[in-house]
Amino acid sequence: MRRTFMILGICLLAAAVVLSWLHQRTTRFDFIISQAADRNRVDFYLAKALIYEESWFRPASRGPAGELGLMQITRAAAADFAAKTGFPEDSAEQLIEPGLNVEIGCWYLKNSLEHYQDSPHPVLFALLRYNAGESRANGWLRLGLASPPTPGISAEQHYLSLVDYPKTRAYVTRILKRYRSHNFLF
Repeated sequence: MRRTFMILGICLLAAAVVLSWLHQRTTRFDFIISQAADRNRVDFYLAKALIYEESWFRPASRGPAGELGLMQITRAAAADFAAKTGFPEDSAEQLIEPGLNVEIGCWYLKNSLEHYQDSPHPVLFALLRYNAGESRANGWLRLGLASPPTPGISAEQHYLSLVDYPKTRAYVTRILKRYRSHNFLF
């Protein structure tokens, strides 16, 4: 009996350590995210869900196509940000800096949300644009507008069913689920 309690205590302690580590990992950039989201009029939880999916809160994260940092910023997005805001274009190493990275990512997300503000689902299409690019997101929007949704399914499900890239569809679905639940631990 004593051995059972000792094993149970060790398991509970290990679980507490893991949960504490996960909580710290998912909240350590909240101030930076909050500031950039406020400046760009983007929902904090949407930005945070996007960061979770893009980098799992790892600031030095690098993607296969050269994306960098928490929000996986591309050089093209950084150049667009610099050209439109007058901010000096930075080196790749500076783009990994969390404050700048999140600022550019929130700025790009804001532009995407504004671009699709008149669409049936602005958040969905902004996320599609963030992942697959504007031309593909526009194509899925046109396709969705041209084909009426099946009775009984939501507009969101209708548009997601038209996304012919399974990875993009899964990416957007995971972000929307996390955004709605505000669950960043798992």
